[in-house]
Amino acid sequence: MSTSVLPGPRLRQLPRTIEPLHRETSGSYLGRLAAANRISLQELSAQIQDPDRIHPGKLTTLHAIHCLSGHPVDRLLRALPDLRSAELTTRFTAQPLKPLPDKGWTTQPVCTRCLAGLGITTHASRHVPVSTNICLRHGRWIGRYGHQLDLRTVPEVIRAQRHHHNLVRRHGQPTVTYAMAEATDISFRWWDSDRFDRRWRSRMTELSGPKWHAFKDDISLVACTYPDIVALAGLFASPHLRFLPFTGKDRDLRRFIRDVRERAATDYSLEAVGKRDPLIRWIEEEPSDRSLPFYPWRPPGRPAPEQVNVP
Repeated sequence: MSTSVLPGPRLRQLPRTIEPLHRETSGSYLGRLAAANRISLQELSAQIQDPDRIHPGKLTTLHAIHCLSGHPVDRLLRALPDLRSAELTTRFTAQPLKPLPDKGWTTQPVCTRCLAGLGITTHASRHVPVSTNICLRHGRWIGRYGHQLDLRTVPEVIRAQRHHHNLVRRHGQPTVTYAMAEATDISFRWWDSDRFDRRWRSRMTELSGPKWHAFKDDISLVACTYPDIVALAGLFASPHLRFLPFTGKDRDLRRFIRDVRERAATDYSLEAVGKRDPLIRWIEEEPSDRSLPFYPWRPPGRPAPEQVNVP
């Protein structure tokens, strides 16, 4: 597509240009473009923002990247979604592209093995659904730069990523995000009190050896607890299973607790836990959470007040 309507910049195409990745962030692409030309990102950014080098005024990031890379504007808009706007996509693409929604997406590092397969030796980041934690192609945790764990020795962690994606497809991103937050809070309170931790401990041993040592926010610990959290989130995300403790029927409450044992807390029983148990607290407090504006479920109609018969 012709770009003759663009303002006349004094920026020039860099000697070496590179292809943008699919859904790459514009900052990541600029960083890789600078590295390919052996200049710092700060130097390149200063050149973009220097008013003496741009005429007739400051260019948008899209137009600056177009000038520096030589790639057509429509190609950049398809590859770099954070540069999109309704006006730009209507003006420069044959079919308007939708900007990424504000919710449901985040930025994550690209798997370094995926990059190596493309001949890229620098880091890169891209926009992904918030449910993305693992590169399923290479079985690597991609939660942070410089620490991408190889999870092939703990395949249940990799399966948990597929389960997480399936939950989103079944229940929607807002519902699963809410349920994941609940499951994470309950699970970590159990682990802090050293209860129901056999599964993640065995994964830590498999991943890091018998003499492993973990600290809070350790990426190995986060990865090894991920399957239990996703499994428990599946219980909370289900519009049927979630409300079993609130029917007033003992068999429904027992079924709910049985699912908790099978999913995330081996040997859990209502008789053995105290009132401070995080799941008991959740059962007591969940009805009041339904008044929150972002509560994503529509509870079945039941007579008020809702009470739970917890032994």
